[in-house]
Amino acid sequence: MKLFPKLASTVSGLLIGTTACLSLSFYVTERQAIRAEADQERRALLQNLVHIAQESFLTNDDLLLVKYTRWLQKWNPSLVSASVVSPQGEVLAHSEPRLIGKSVSLASLDSGRTQVLVLTQPVHLGNQWVATASAGFSERQFEEIVQNRLRELQKRLGLIAGGAVAAGLVISFLLALSWTRPVGTLARAAGRVGQGKFDLDLAVTNGRRDELGSLSKAFQAMAEQLRQLDQMKDDFVSAVTHELRSPLGAIESYLNLISEELRDGISLSAWQTYVERLRINTQRLTHFVNDLLDVAALERGKVTLTKSSVNLAILIQDVGALYSAKFSERKLALKTVIPEKPAPNVWADSDKVRQVLVNLVSNAIKFTPDGGTIEIGLQNLPQEKRVCVY
Repeated sequence: MKLFPKLASTVSGLLIGTTACLSLSFYVTERQAIRAEADQERRALLQNLVHIAQESFLTNDDLLLVKYTRWLQKWNPSLVSASVVSPQGEVLAHSEPRLIGKSVSLASLDSGRTQVLVLTQPVHLGNQWVATASAGFSERQFEEIVQNRLRELQKRLGLIAGGAVAAGLVISFLLALSWTRPVGTLARAAGRVGQGKFDLDLAVTNGRRDELGSLSKAFQAMAEQLRQLDQMKDDFVSAVTHELRSPLGAIESYLNLISEELRDGISLSAWQTYVERLRINTQRLTHFVNDLLDVAALERGKVTLTKSSVNLAILIQDVGALYSAKFSERKLALKTVIPEKPAPNVWADSDKVRQVLVNLVSNAIKFTPDGGTIEIGLQNLPQEKRVCVY
C-alpha cells in the first residue's frame, strides 16, 4: 500500500475511533443527566405544590390551592394525581375535584394505581404541621419522556458527530496530501539526480518549516555538492587528457622527426638533443602519473610544493625548445620576448611553473592556425614577474 492511502486511512481511523468514543461517553453522561433532570422536575413540582399550599394557608385562599392542583396535570403529563391532605385526613385539594372535602388516608389515594411513584412532603407554617402534599407520577410516562429526550439527544449527537467525522476526513485527506506530496517531489528529484540532472526546483518543499522542509533543504544541498563533484570530475578528466596529450604529442613529434632523419643520417648532437627532449617529456609523464597516484594530497585539497630558485628566462627557453619539433611540424614561428636586464630568480616550484607554461603553450599551438606566430613574453614588474603567452 502506498503512503498516501495508508496515512489517510490511519488518520481517518483514529479520528473516527476518537469521535465514537467521545460520542459514546458524552451520551452515557447525558443520559444520566437527563434522568436526573427529569427526576428533579418531579421533585420541583412537589416543592411548588408545597409553596402554594403554604401561601394558601397564609392568605386563607383555599381556591388558589384547588386551582393550582387541578392545573398541575396539564403542566406535567407524567403526573397522575396531586393532593394536599390535612393532618386529620381531610382532602383539602386534589387533582380530581370530587375527592375534595372527603376524609381518606393518604396511602389510599393512589392505592389502585400500578407503576406509580408517589412523592410526599409535609407542609409547615413555622413549626406547625398543617398538611401533607403528595404527587403521584406514572413510571411509564416518565420513561416515555426520558426516551423522547434521549432520542433528541441521539439526533443532535449524530449530526454533530457526523459533521465532525466529515470535517475530520477532509482534514486527514489534506494532511496526508501535505505530507505525501513533498515526499513524492523528493522522490522525483532523487530520480533526476540518479540520471545526472542536478537542476532541482524544490522551492515549495524548501519553504516548509517542518522536518520535510529540512529534508528538502538537505537534499538540495546534497544535489549541489554532487553537481560540483560531477563538474570536478569533468574538469579532472579534461585536465588529465590535456596533461597526457601534451608530452605524448611532443614525444610523437620527435619520434617522427627521428624516423624522417634516419634516412639521411643523424648527427651526434642531433641525437643528443632528441634524446634529451624525449627524456624531459618522459619525466613530465612520470611526474604527472605520480601526482595522480598521490590520493592523500588530492583528498586534502593540498598540493606539496618543492620550492627553489627558478630562472624564468631559462625556463621559457626550455619550454620553447621542448616544442621545437611541434613548431616545425605545424610551420609555426616562436617568438620569445625577454628583457635585456636579467630578471632575478623567483622562489617557486620549478615543475609546477613549467607544467603551467607547457599547458599554455600547448593550448596556443592547438588553437593557432598553421603558419602563425606564438609569442612567450616575460615582464619584469616591480612587485611580480609575469609570463604571458600570445
